[in-house]
Order: sequence, then structure tokens, then C-alpha cells
Amino acid sequence: MPGENCSIHGCGSSRRTKGIGIWKLPMAKDEANKKWREEWLQQITRSRVIDHHFKELIAKDRVFTCEKHFKPEDIEICK
Repeated sequence: MPGENCSIHGCGSSRRTKGIGIWKLPMAKDEANKKWREEWLQQITRSRVIDHHFKELIAKDRVFTCEKHFKPEDIEICK
């Protein structure tokens, strides 16, 4: 599906990549979450151009990041 690729520039991970977790950046539900989301988007956009396509992904809440860009201790697996 379009937009289900990792948003980090140069990363080729997607939902189809076996063995790699990919997560959607959640929409802001309150002011604290909005601030966290904006900071995360700033990190993503440091290494990429914000073109029309990426603006659409942000507006449609279709921004994903794969596990390659997190430290192992930042990932919590729930059962």
C-alpha cells in the first residue's frame, strides 16, 4: 500500500520486508502528543525533502518508521 514504507531517507523497509517491524506515527490527540509528533517529524525531515507527496502522507496520517531507526531498548513487545 502506498505510504507504508519507512519515511527515513534512504531506508528501503516496508510492510513487505520480512522480519522488520514498521510503525505509524500517531496523530496528535493532545498538546503533549502534538509536540512529540512535531519533534519526530523534524527528525524525519532532516534528511529528506518535504515534497508534495510527503506533505500528503503527513496530512493523511500515513507516516511510518521502521525498527532500524530505534535502539533495541526503545522497542517494547506486548503479547
